Amino acid sequence: MLIVDATTKSISDPIIGPAGGFYINGFKKMLGLQYGVSVYIATDTFEGTIACFSSDQLEMQIQVLIRWSLDASKLKALYINYPSLNYKQKTVQSIMEKTIRFVTKNFTALETIAFREGVSRTIEEEVAKAITKEASLGDAVIDLSLDVKNIGYPKKYTDAIEDKLAAEQAKIQAQFEYERTLTLARAEAESKIIVANGTKEAMRTIISITGQTNSTRIAELYLTLEALKTMAPNTQSFIVIFGSEGIPLVYPLTTNSTAP
Repeated sequence: MLIVDATTKSISDPIIGPAGGFYINGFKKMLGLQYGVSVYIATDTFEGTIACFSSDQLEMQIQVLIRWSLDASKLKALYINYPSLNYKQKTVQSIMEKTIRFVTKNFTALETIAFREGVSRTIEEEVAKAITKEASLGDAVIDLSLDVKNIGYPKKYTDAIEDKLAAEQAKIQAQFEYERTLTLARAEAESKIIVANGTKEAMRTIISITGQTNSTRIAELYLTLEALKTMAPNTQSFIVIFGSEGIPLVYPLTTNSTAP
């Protein structure tokens, strides 16, 4: 509370709590030529939505919440500058709006989305700095904190962003499918080359061992070897009958597990 003398225009030092029958709920009560002025010093707040523009002239709605307390020892200076105690509406809100608009015009709309946390932090720091430096507040505003609760954009703009993101996602998916198909095709081609090289090398070996020059006979021997390779893991014994001509006959032998 402050006690103001209407005659001398003097203002007392702050009085904390009830004093001299003066009201302390925000009203004044005349007592002769003096009256008391109640000042709320506990945590006060202001919440609002500030219309501002990005550097590329997109309108945005910045929703903010600011909190502060008052230093009781500085109330006298604050009252001298704001006899109606309207510093919140006249200065705090004005500084906040001016500073936020100054900050956002340094960012494009896309930058406020991509670097949202950094933009919010810059707003919070710059607003706090501006309020702290405001001489008319007389250092009375303390424990200042500001939260950027939301950055809103026109619906048409957010719809366009969503469409763009969807298109980019589809493009990424298409690229992924293309690369996957290409990788599988390359793998299949390489596999066929390996098989072909293996077949070629196998036929060279057959020619080297048998001395065969007849291509048909070489092919028959190769197919026989491939058949034996397929049967080998599951058959312990088999008989191969080679005729003078034609494909050899391969007979797997079944094993009698009860035989001695």
